[in-house]
Amino acid sequence: MGKNDEICITGYVTVLCFLLTLLSGMVCGQGCSPKNYGTNKYVCVCNATYCDNLHPPEELLQPGYYLQYTSTQKGKRLQPISMEISTQAPTTGNVWNLSSSVQYQEILGFGGAITDAVGINLGTLSNDAREILLNQYYGPQGIGYTFVRTPIGGSDFSLRFYTYDDGIADRTLSRFKLAEEDYKYKLPYLKYIKQLSDPKVITAPWSPPEWMMEARNATVGFTRLKDQYYQIYAEYFVNFLQAYQKEGIDIWGLTAQNEPGDGYYVYFGINSCGYSPEEERNFVANNLGPTLQKNNFGKVLILGCDDQRTVLPEWAEVMLSDETASKYVSGTAVHWYFDDDYPASRLTRLHDSFEDKFILYTEASYIPGANEPAVLFGEWKRAEKLAKDIIDVINHWVSGWIDWNLALNTVGGPTYLNNNLDAAIIINATANEFYKQPIFYALAHMSKFVLPGSKRIQLDATDDSGIENVAFLRPDNIVAVVLLNSNDDARSITLRTDANTYIPVILDGHSLNTVIYNKA
Repeated sequence: MGKNDEICITGYVTVLCFLLTLLSGMVCGQGCSPKNYGTNKYVCVCNATYCDNLHPPEELLQPGYYLQYTSTQKGKRLQPISMEISTQAPTTGNVWNLSSSVQYQEILGFGGAITDAVGINLGTLSNDAREILLNQYYGPQGIGYTFVRTPIGGSDFSLRFYTYDDGIADRTLSRFKLAEEDYKYKLPYLKYIKQLSDPKVITAPWSPPEWMMEARNATVGFTRLKDQYYQIYAEYFVNFLQAYQKEGIDIWGLTAQNEPGDGYYVYFGINSCGYSPEEERNFVANNLGPTLQKNNFGKVLILGCDDQRTVLPEWAEVMLSDETASKYVSGTAVHWYFDDDYPASRLTRLHDSFEDKFILYTEASYIPGANEPAVLFGEWKRAEKLAKDIIDVINHWVSGWIDWNLALNTVGGPTYLNNNLDAAIIINATANEFYKQPIFYALAHMSKFVLPGSKRIQLDATDDSGIENVAFLRPDNIVAVVLLNSNDDARSITLRTDANTYIPVILDGHSLNTVIYNKA
């Protein structure tokens, strides 16, 4: 073997899996079927009969051993090795201390979104290929998603603008009904993944009915919700919750508006509605919160903001400092798109002011640069950037991460606004197959190994090697450590456990790694 040693090969199994198969009959999963799009640009191809997957890692973890899963720019995809934990301290090198007794926030989970575009793309696959795709996220051999986000009505990833009560003013909401898109593109797949793992469903509107809002024009967009419709709009939310409940889908949480700042921007086409922090506070405190409780939806969590961290912590402070609003608001929702321009320390400032309220990232996707296609097949840099930011925000008190569209087509759509984006999975309808992008595996290195209920724990990195790191203690007493090496060359560190044992870890250049071991 030569320069392609690291490319995952169909049917590849590690020595560990081979031995376990011989000794116990366990199936360790099957490897990536790679497709090359240029130097170090690989996707894993899946179809109606084949897709790479993983045996549950905790079932492979042997006493006295650790497992290290590695994905690399050169082609490894969640490739496992098993090594014995040492009782001997190393004589050289960097030793990083783990302290599971020093605990921080609880992890709520990870997930993605089912939009109209996702449903349209899923519908282009055969039934077998479609089910395999959804199992990649939510099935027992998938990557452990426990959240799914879906819009209330249309979004920018729809084929048209719509709400559930379009037309002239309808103060009694007599016309309210779910749209054809709900029954074709969202509910069937929400019902299917509920059977797989019953993920938490979180939702948000992109826009109220237009008759509830100030007039739209080419300069100021939809502006804002009219004061006289605040209560009617709260009842609109209740109608939606009841309609989805009747279809068997219970909503775990919601936000009052997707990106409430958008409605105050110069109109840029995306369906939106503007709220200032004070307006959202008033709507939640006086209308949405009380109306949900009155209609037996008091257990549905309300999250504030649902916008970029550019507005934090100030936006959340307006809501959470208000006694009435705060009793209805469980946390703050954040979007990813401008993280490069605003430090994660804003998240810590928010946490420190309101320690009883969680922070959850609810949308993330790549916006293409100028003259750049939305979908870059096999682009490792995007995976690395995503992983770095997930590690960063979790180290600043974030409790989970929900990606945007679960699957898009080969140009990053469809969307009636032509604002195409990349996705973790890209569907090629013509071939009845789909491609798992490197960003799929960046998400998997967290979501597969960091279970809901895990606590972030102390990890003291004692050098400046540039290795991004975060560690967790899971509810099953397994420690999971996620490490990103963005350097060109390999690096090595040793993890010192609570039990004064040692785990030597070699990190390939441009690699993502998850190490798990039993704490006991």
